[in-house]
Amino acid sequence: MKYLVIGLGNFGKTLAQTLTDNGHEVIGVDSDPVRIDMIKDRIAFAYIMDATSAAALRSLPLADIDYAVVAIGQSMEHSLRAVAALKSLNVDNIYARALDAVHKSILEAMNISKIFIPETYAAKLFADKLNDQNAEPLL
Repeated sequence: MKYLVIGLGNFGKTLAQTLTDNGHEVIGVDSDPVRIDMIKDRIAFAYIMDATSAAALRSLPLADIDYAVVAIGQSMEHSLRAVAALKSLNVDNIYARALDAVHKSILEAMNISKIFIPETYAAKLFADKLNDQNAEPLL
């Protein structure tokens, strides 16, 4: 499978590296050259780019992408603009990170059905592990 991961902060970087470790091809995009430099040797392709721009995204091999993941976690506006740019380029399989319930509702209004809030998921998973005294610790 081929993935596009937009936003290579803590979550996006870990996602991109894990997908790569699992045998998938990953294209990573971030506007921060430091983040790109940190991951460029761990994934197939890494681009410094403004992912809120459809013109910039058009330079990527979007027709070959199976899934696009918008993992931007610092700015709701940038996340929404990146999703809108992908939609304008007819990218079908978009996963989007939501920062909160309002962000999630806007993504739903944009007809994005694959929405995740990593902090909520991680907190529930951790609570379940804490509840299960026989479980191995999460690290």
